[in-house]
Amino acid sequence: MILDPLSLHLAAFLVILVSALMFLLDTLMLNNAPAGRYWSAAFLSGSLSAVCYLIAMLVPGAFLANAIGNGVFVGATGLIWLGCLAFNGRRTRVPALVWAAGVLVVILAAAIPGPASGDWAGAVPLFVGNAVFGALGAIETRRGAVRGQWSAAGLTAVLGIESLWFVARTVVFVAWGPDSAVFRGFFDPPIVSLLTITLVVAAVVVTSTLRSGTSALRESAATRTLTVSRDGILLRGSFRVALNVLLQRARAAGEDPCVVCLRIDDLRRVAAAFDPEEADAILTAFRTAVRRHAPTMALVGETDTTGVTVAFIRTAVTDVRAATRSLHDRVVADVSALGTSVVPVVGTGIALAEDLGFDAERLIAHADADAARAVVTGEQPFGLS
Repeated sequence: MILDPLSLHLAAFLVILVSALMFLLDTLMLNNAPAGRYWSAAFLSGSLSAVCYLIAMLVPGAFLANAIGNGVFVGATGLIWLGCLAFNGRRTRVPALVWAAGVLVVILAAAIPGPASGDWAGAVPLFVGNAVFGALGAIETRRGAVRGQWSAAGLTAVLGIESLWFVARTVVFVAWGPDSAVFRGFFDPPIVSLLTITLVVAAVVVTSTLRSGTSALRESAATRTLTVSRDGILLRGSFRVALNVLLQRARAAGEDPCVVCLRIDDLRRVAAAFDPEEADAILTAFRTAVRRHAPTMALVGETDTTGVTVAFIRTAVTDVRAATRSLHDRVVADVSALGTSVVPVVGTGIALAEDLGFDAERLIAHADADAARAVVTGEQPFGLS
């Protein structure tokens, strides 16, 4: 049995349309986060591209339908990338402008030449746009919260395959042209339709799993009991739950959270060289000092055994570096007041949601890495050694 291009295109259109409708209905029923809305828009954009291509195939001279189809096809890949950014808690305003500019360029590249331009008008921008957005999406699935979901590997594969395939298609198109045997054998429209069906089905399964996982995580996090240690510091897991809630509220309110990590030098050497009781006293004094001198309404939680993280909302008049310096100096003063044989180095690190996005793990990891570096080098983020 031989399938003609129109039949394959109709099959691809039906797969995309059914996938888009099911995903959109799930999104509306679940009242999903921005990531789900971006992914729904991606499948709807794919449906629109299939309709446009059908019109271009059935109506001679419908060059505008072909141009719009090219643009929204690239837009669908870009929207999956934007959904991954939103899933990771990153700001999407600038990426959305990049996406809109890319879609506009692809549409104009096919529309400006006019009706006499042929079926391959704007082909190179179409190929390059899909390759670029596919690569950006694949990279984003290996970062932040998306990477923590096992099913994200499937989305990485889908976007990576799409990007590599369009890179190869661009090279063959430019080097040998669309009438070459290589292009017709591996990159002709029927092959595109088959690849589209495969990738759309895989993308729907993966994004649905990711979205369901997000909803489940939200539900479990909302009913989780927070645990506080005896010295009034949130335990590690509880602190991350509380920080995620704070970050969600801050992002909705347009506020800028700040995370400050404080870390002391390895106390095992103190315990080995002097007295284990001294090491315990230093650690207790360090934790108590951080809690005492942190901003009153700040979240204070464990980073690990020798680190404490403080999270608070900064205002227009807040000087984060000055506040961090004051916190550092007061903690060092309290630890020094013990009169122990040695006073360990206290390192600090700062992470701003304005710079790194609203992902708790990313903010904590960045601030803690700077704090660990400050312990070794003595270079504090507020400019003093």
